[in-house]
Amino acid sequence: MSTPLHGRPSLEELRRDPREWHRRGMTHPAVLRAMVVARVNGHDGPVQEPTYADFFNG
Repeated sequence: MSTPLHGRPSLEELRRDPREWHRRGMTHPAVLRAMVVARVNGHDGPVQEPTYADFFNG
């Protein structure tokens, strides 16, 4: 996951990685979409909603 330029990941690569979103206190768009679809369909969804404690675990 790195580019030839300085050996750092590109912005596009970082956007695709759900961990990078989580590190910044956000939910990855694909996970958010799944939560919305599940809620609209009356289910709990594939993922529990984030809690405050989630952001202290990594």
